[in-house]
Amino acid sequence: MASESTRKLILWGALALTLLAVIWVEDEPEIEAPIETVRPAKSAAGNAVGAAKSHESLPVEQLGKRTFSAEADDIFAVTSWEPKRPPAGSASSSPFGAQQLIARPVAPPPAPTAPPLQLKYLGRVSDGQKTRVFLTQLDKNHVAAVGERIDGKYRVDRIREDTIELTYLPLGIKQTLLINDKNPGRIR
Repeated sequence: MASESTRKLILWGALALTLLAVIWVEDEPEIEAPIETVRPAKSAAGNAVGAAKSHESLPVEQLGKRTFSAEADDIFAVTSWEPKRPPAGSASSSPFGAQQLIARPVAPPPAPTAPPLQLKYLGRVSDGQKTRVFLTQLDKNHVAAVGERIDGKYRVDRIREDTIELTYLPLGIKQTLLINDKNPGRIR
């Protein structure tokens, strides 16, 4: 217990010393250094006029009141880097104004296209009536026959000796996968 009471006594003493130091610092008189004004160098005649006017106040009343326009106060005005266009019925004074007013035909958006086939031909198996092809797509292997779907995106329509005809189902676009000796996906 004696150590706890000693700790409290030390803490209270430190608090009292801190408060005395704050009071002592606040009561010290501040030493003010004289402020010197620096004036630009002038001629002898200009010095006399400048010294006389330095003690006078500025004639602010002669400035007048400011007037504000409605455009200056509109903080929500739309700003853009695009130049303002003349009204549709008026011709511009520049030689290029007439060209700006001519409406350019807007091209229709391009027709949707199927993505390039990422399927590669690996081989085929035929059991007399039904032919199945082995295809790979990235890291997936597929076995499909005519009429079957591959990942819900492609349907096998026809299997020939040199091609496989597929339909890209989301757009209904037909695509052809070549399966000949020039195809790099073919395994011998």
